Amino acid sequence: MNLRLTSSALALAAMTAPAFADVTPEQVWQSWLDYYQSMGYTVTPGKQDTAGETLTLSDVEFTGGPEDSRVSMTVPQIALTGDDGKVTTVFAETITGLATGKTEAGEAYEVPFAVAMPGNRIVTSGAAEDMTHAFDYPQIDLTLTTMKSGDTEKPLPIKLGLADSTGTFHVVAGAPAKYDYAMKSGQITFSGDIPETEGEKVKFDGTLDGAEILGEMALPQGVKPEEDMNAALKAGLAMSGTVKAGALAASFDFAGTGDEGQPQTGAGKYDGKGFDLSFALSQDGLSYQAGSDAGRFELTTSDVPFPINYAIESGSFDMQMPVMQSDEAQPFKFAYSLAGLTLGDAIWNLFDAQGQLPRDPASLDIDVTGTARVTKDLFDQTAADDAAADDATAPADATDDATAEGMADAAPADGAEATAEADAEADAAAEQPFVPVDLAINQFALNALGAKVTAEGALKAPENGDMTAPIGQIDAHAEGLNGLIDKLGTMGLIPEDQIMGVRMMLAMFAKPEAEGEDKLVSKVEFKEGGSIFVNGQQMK
Repeated sequence: MNLRLTSSALALAAMTAPAFADVTPEQVWQSWLDYYQSMGYTVTPGKQDTAGETLTLSDVEFTGGPEDSRVSMTVPQIALTGDDGKVTTVFAETITGLATGKTEAGEAYEVPFAVAMPGNRIVTSGAAEDMTHAFDYPQIDLTLTTMKSGDTEKPLPIKLGLADSTGTFHVVAGAPAKYDYAMKSGQITFSGDIPETEGEKVKFDGTLDGAEILGEMALPQGVKPEEDMNAALKAGLAMSGTVKAGALAASFDFAGTGDEGQPQTGAGKYDGKGFDLSFALSQDGLSYQAGSDAGRFELTTSDVPFPINYAIESGSFDMQMPVMQSDEAQPFKFAYSLAGLTLGDAIWNLFDAQGQLPRDPASLDIDVTGTARVTKDLFDQTAADDAAADDATAPADATDDATAEGMADAAPADGAEATAEADAEADAAAEQPFVPVDLAINQFALNALGAKVTAEGALKAPENGDMTAPIGQIDAHAEGLNGLIDKLGTMGLIPEDQIMGVRMMLAMFAKPEAEGEDKLVSKVEFKEGGSIFVNGQQMK
């Protein structure tokens, strides 16, 4: 028995040997180089020395980013020291850099910055082809001081601080290379005092009670996502990530002049309990989700004689969509939720000073899924550039279009004209990169002002057609709408001579669900040929 246990232990140790293998400073530095270069950065060490188990690099330059928004950084020193099969990396405590780009007006700008990282430390273990970097940054401070645009230089005092940042960065070499990371930080602080123009400024500050970041990426060899994302995705690029954060407290104030030269001031603040974000991108599709806990916003400004404030209990957003061209329909999703929306009394009193409308928290829920044909890759920049070029030449074809229109007007109004119109609509639909084939309204629910509206249903495009003339059915229910109309009429928000018209319009699309109750139901049917029926009555 002991022999079997010993043999099993040895076999397990052999299988996991790479995790306990030695790494050298040179291997770790090469791993950093490979990573930054794969992300489109150019890395240039000024000087390289080896003394004993320590590799020291001096005046290392990092440069990367798109041409219209580049970032360069200078690290005075990077020291990598080997010890017992592991390597400890220490960066210089202060790093300087320069962000360059162009404003919306096309004017070049430069923003110098500095990053302070006192006590930073990274311990790398594993093997050359499978490394884990465990980092510890007691404090990271990013500081901006000025911004130069053209011949003008103005102050730009912005600070961002992260405390107690720890985590791991795992790299597995191969085709593709694989990366995964996990990071936690303590409190995050930010502040700024930005002069916009002479006599105008914006000041802000805030704190975020910690954040957690998780992510992973598969990066094929030779691809350059920053230059051609579409090609990278086709080659197998896949990435995903999640950000979770604690309570956020932020405030700001501004001062300046209005359009007519009058003084203008204001201040605001936001308090939130936390939020989370996540995303994923690969040739299988793009997804983006966001969620927010309770939050409250307040704003006072000299333009408005009362404070503006609102609050929510929670909110969420979910979007999932395909990104690659395919003749087959692919699934998509859109969902949105807002719960517990409340407005301040000052806002309510603008139109309901007597408090006749219910001020209960409002909510909205939307959940739509379906399938769609993607007629061209959504990240294909070449196709986008070609489309832009076609739009730019459109005026040159205006004469031909006018001639064709005139000939069409002169032609007899027969079936050929209708066919041509249908073909034109089909061509226009075909030009769209995202063409829905079918969709399901899983949920639509609106609750506000004492009224509730819900709906669900499903629609699909007819064979060889598009969603401009769908086939399907939507069922809707409403409660409290007539009571709301009565109150709006009493308040004068609906003129008395228009109330009857509003009720007639409502009766066209809804019928009482039960006699004597303020409940309405509506069944909307979309049939082949474009006809529409509402509660059995043909409307189109």
